[in-house]
Amino acid sequence: MAVAVLNEEEKKKLKGFFAFAGLPYWLHVTGADFSKFCLSAFYGADDSFKSYKDIDAGGGVAIIVLFSLVYFWMRPATLYRKKPTEALKEKIRRRLRNIYRDAGILLLAVTATRLVFVLSRGGAIPAGTLPALLLGALAQGCIFPIAIDWIRSKNNLIMDMLYEKEELHRLRPEFSIPLYLKIVLLIFSCAMLPFGMIFLAFQFGAPVSAWHTDLTGLLAMCTITLLTGLGTVFYGIQRPLDGLIDKMRRVSDGNFDVKTRVYFSDEVARLKAGFNEMVDGLKERAELQDTFGKYLSIEIARELIKNKKVNLGGEDIEAAVMFCDIRNFTPLSEPLSATAVVEFLNNYFRYITPPITAYNGVISKFMGDAVMAVFTPQLGSKDYAADALRAAAGMRAALAEFNAAGMAPEAVNFGIGVHSGRLVAGNIGTFSRLEYTFIGDTVNTASRLQSKTKDFGTDIIVSAAALEKAREALGGKMSFGALGLTALKGRTEQVEIYKVL
Repeated sequence: MAVAVLNEEEKKKLKGFFAFAGLPYWLHVTGADFSKFCLSAFYGADDSFKSYKDIDAGGGVAIIVLFSLVYFWMRPATLYRKKPTEALKEKIRRRLRNIYRDAGILLLAVTATRLVFVLSRGGAIPAGTLPALLLGALAQGCIFPIAIDWIRSKNNLIMDMLYEKEELHRLRPEFSIPLYLKIVLLIFSCAMLPFGMIFLAFQFGAPVSAWHTDLTGLLAMCTITLLTGLGTVFYGIQRPLDGLIDKMRRVSDGNFDVKTRVYFSDEVARLKAGFNEMVDGLKERAELQDTFGKYLSIEIARELIKNKKVNLGGEDIEAAVMFCDIRNFTPLSEPLSATAVVEFLNNYFRYITPPITAYNGVISKFMGDAVMAVFTPQLGSKDYAADALRAAAGMRAALAEFNAAGMAPEAVNFGIGVHSGRLVAGNIGTFSRLEYTFIGDTVNTASRLQSKTKDFGTDIIVSAAALEKAREALGGKMSFGALGLTALKGRTEQVEIYKVL
């Protein structure tokens, strides 16, 4: 909805639009300097000749036409300053989107006006008049993109007023002149063309005394325009690229709130728009990783990306597997509501799972009140069996802290089973839904050992195979008690087991 009046800040931003009022004078001086030098250098004309007078008079008519057309072009901004409406704002947007096209039409109209003026004077057209007019028009056509870009690059504030923040992050459809062509036109009009004319004037033209005054004006105009063009390169190309490089550094540090504003539609603008799209994609991926990392094992994904050691199609690896399950969870949770059960489990896992990752373990999955963890060199655990036992001891201490905190209706006990051996790691599922998981006799044995903690009245049971792997790395820092041989469901041979003291 349009506001009744513009505030002072908005009026300040709108001033940038009226800077285009200086464009007619700039173009007029350019055309006149080239035309007069052409006449004086190649035809010996000066201010007493009819052709010279025609150029001056035609230029006067042309500049009146120029200012009239520019006034009409800026009319929506004049009205908007007095009474802002969305319709007028859209007209201003269209003016800026089509500024190159409109400037081209303006030059054609002015050139046609000057030609009609000369032809309408009657009599024979003095020699050199038409070439001088066309040369001036050529110079104006080369310089107007630079003049427009200079004014636009110095008045970006108006774009902040005309567009919403999100709109400035996207590329808007509009005609654009390639940067390479603009630079070529700048060099041609301010260096190659004038110096080429000077060379030809020395070779075939009038004496230097006839054109040195016009040469001074031409070189002054070309120098100012060339310096302006270099300023345009700085403000329109160098400074935006420096800002973009700084934002890229911030993105590499993980900061995705660094979008850049797209004011125009040139190559720099397309680079900025592409950067914004990249930032959106990276931010979305980071959010997905953060969200789904809470459901899947982000440690597995990170390790796969880092060293690519794990065969996604499945491979046989050496590992230690741990199962941890709450004792008597059903009677413990029966008095609780569904919400209270979830809150209880979340608090419980928040206490007991950090030791797993602290000792290079990977949480494979949560199964109700149970958790399965894997320790393997493929996922960063060199002393995998020892790491599993250290983690189990750390979980025992964490459970004591949890109970001391009074975060459960009564004291919680758990059972942990640890076994090591060969197992299969790989993607299980369908093409539409895969889960990277671990299967095999080692996994089953660890699960059965966890169940045996009830029978032996202890909280941590480790197989002899896992203990043998861990002894050297542990260095006697943990104590164990022999429990003898025990039969496990699904195994024909008994397994020698120990409890962690």
